[in-house]
Amino acid sequence: MHHAAKKPTGQIPKGLIRPSPKNRLWQLEALRGFAAFYVLLHHISSSYLGLKHTLWGFPFRFGQEGVLVFFLLSGFVIYYAHGPQRAAGNDFVTYLVKRGRRIYPIFGLSLLLAYGIQCWCAGGLLPVKLGSLAGNIFMLQDHPDTPGNLIRPFADNMPLWSLSYEWWFYMMFFPVNRWVPERWQKYLVFGLCGLGLLANYFRPNPVAWFLVFFLIWWTGVELAKEFLATGSITLARQKPMLLLLALPMLGFGLLAWQWRHAGRPLHFITYPLVDLRYFSMAIVFVLLALLWKNRGFAGFDRTLGRFGWLGGISYALYLFHYPVICDLRLFGSDTVFYLDLGLRILLAFALAWLAEAKLQKWINTRTDRWLKSRRQTAG
Repeated sequence: MHHAAKKPTGQIPKGLIRPSPKNRLWQLEALRGFAAFYVLLHHISSSYLGLKHTLWGFPFRFGQEGVLVFFLLSGFVIYYAHGPQRAAGNDFVTYLVKRGRRIYPIFGLSLLLAYGIQCWCAGGLLPVKLGSLAGNIFMLQDHPDTPGNLIRPFADNMPLWSLSYEWWFYMMFFPVNRWVPERWQKYLVFGLCGLGLLANYFRPNPVAWFLVFFLIWWTGVELAKEFLATGSITLARQKPMLLLLALPMLGFGLLAWQWRHAGRPLHFITYPLVDLRYFSMAIVFVLLALLWKNRGFAGFDRTLGRFGWLGGISYALYLFHYPVICDLRLFGSDTVFYLDLGLRILLAFALAWLAEAKLQKWINTRTDRWLKSRRQTAG
């Protein structure tokens, strides 16, 4: 049984949270836009320009942290949209349709785009790797360096690795949110994380990794719970969640220490250091957000807030930019290297805008009509 959300009683700092006309929190949209833009810069710097190990490229080496921001924001937004105060009128079919229409159409376009660019560069049609395609459609793809991974991102569109996590986080959220008492939810999610860690110890596999990182995504849910209940977010109420995050962090830290003393190679972007980064930076991001909140989010509008315009196309930009920027070549000559790159960046933004502003809007309108008709029939 779900309890109605309490009316917010806390004081919201001036300018902090202002719902947009579509009932979105524009600050979260700005953060989403910034994260997508940063990941784009990360791939331009590290994967295309080869600046990963240079002083100039250092500020853009943290693409994994950009993905982490998406995870935290996603957990917050899903609870904000589908939490207890709305759950009574939101059955699983409705929830599945809304999540599916948001994820799969643009995801499908990204598969076609990446494959089409590979064919363009090869000068003809390439054989389709059906196993990889099926694995991606069923959201089983992961980063090639993840232990136990079976499916690579289709057509080597590397950002697709995180989309499988998002999808299965959505699917796990609904039953936990609907049927588990609220005060026990984070502890159940922590238990699932522990099961995933145990399974990975004996035999790494994709399902176990989904369970492990569900705990980070759920951190966003816990932040949204407190915000909806009180109008604020505090360290006192988030401390239990931070402590739960600290336990896997310590586990990965211990594993990395053991590897180092055993002489095994450690790399910044691979297991187990990358997993240590995820859990430690999740804690850091929450603490930084709380510290900034206590200062009234001074300067947000003039810094991260500038990326609000990107929030509406951030999903498509995240999925489209890699093959367009890293794989496509518009000109064959290196004399127009930077012109080629600039045009491809513009192309990535244009395709993202068309997908979000045109296709997604049309899909939402059609599915809204069907959902409305379904509710009327059920009523």
